[in-house]
Amino acid sequence: MKAGGGFFHVCITMQGSSIVTSMAERSYLQRRRKKGFVPILLLVDCLFARLTLHFPQEVMHMNKERLGTFISDCRRELGLTQQELAEQVHVTNKAVSKWERGLSYPDVTLLEPLASALGLRVEELMACRRRAVPSGEEDPMKNLLTISDDSLRRERRRSWGRVGAVLALVIAAALVIAYSALYVTETRTQELVLKETVDGVNYFYVQEGDHLLKLRCEGDVDFDGTVMEDGYGEVVYALECRWNRLTYEGTVTACAETGMMGIGREMNQVGSAMGLDYNMETRDALFGYYNATVEYRHIYPYPIGDGFLFTYNFWRGDGETWNAELLVTVRDCLTFTTADWDGDGVTELLVRTRWPEKPYTVYDMVDGAVTETWPDTLDPEFTEHLLTASERQERLQEQLRREGVDLETERAASDDFVL
Repeated sequence: MKAGGGFFHVCITMQGSSIVTSMAERSYLQRRRKKGFVPILLLVDCLFARLTLHFPQEVMHMNKERLGTFISDCRRELGLTQQELAEQVHVTNKAVSKWERGLSYPDVTLLEPLASALGLRVEELMACRRRAVPSGEEDPMKNLLTISDDSLRRERRRSWGRVGAVLALVIAAALVIAYSALYVTETRTQELVLKETVDGVNYFYVQEGDHLLKLRCEGDVDFDGTVMEDGYGEVVYALECRWNRLTYEGTVTACAETGMMGIGREMNQVGSAMGLDYNMETRDALFGYYNATVEYRHIYPYPIGDGFLFTYNFWRGDGETWNAELLVTVRDCLTFTTADWDGDGVTELLVRTRWPEKPYTVYDMVDGAVTETWPDTLDPEFTEHLLTASERQERLQEQLRREGVDLETERAASDDFVL
């Protein structure tokens, strides 16, 4: 491109990449050398937002104020408002205002549409002056913008490639985490619900909430030597297993007796009822009534701990039926006992709740109405009776270990005695 009898070269540096108008430069140099002209350089450094223009016999440094004044003058010459110019360039009127006040430069991608809107060539906008260009002369600036646009597209493609690689890694990590969360590896301590052999493959079934886990026996599991019950009740095993949360199927690689026994499954107690013990000291069973019964209304696994939660109905009997009058319903508790808690000569209902912050509730009857109290602590004589089945079993085993009793030997001796 001809600029005051000289030639200029444009270089844009963006994030370490260099874009040079090499094709236009070579073509123009060849023609200008034949005419004996010395090329003059125009450098556009976009990395530091600084424009330097070199023309024959003069050097001009473009700054924001000068460019802003030039844009403002050209806009007014065309009778455009800042809003109208902004709409043509697809920016906000605030952006145009910042340009004209010298607060910021237009983005390099806006040079061509901005120059077109002002009736200028890009080099005129950059030089902040109007210049005549002979017809048929090449426009290296337009070539530069075309090359720059191609380079930006290539850079975007590379960026999207990097983003895609990162997303692939994230998805792979998420799949690994999901796979780990889907499968449970644990040692379960519980009774067997069922033993089954299908097509020569042995399976154990154990309870998991409202489902049955189907565990394929592998490794050293003695399927034939594993019994579900002995003369004392259901046998409790330690099962090393891995299972799928969705299919409730998995494998068991080890099965060993724990020495504990399960006296009936908790779930089998739902709907059953039993009479409360008569208190010889207070001469009642509950709340001053001689005949009282507890009914198991609902039982489900404790969601944040071992054992089960129970919902009970406590009834007064009339000699003919055990459920003549419902006294109180206790929901979602761990266990209960009856005792004269306040020493008034009447038996109260003591409940161990599921809440660590408020572990106890005491139910009493005052003037024919059931009341409840939430003490933070109870005397040891009462808490001993509010231990869960698993806590009692652990305490018993600890006591036997302190006494030096070999649990496995005792268990084998008991089996021999039963046989």
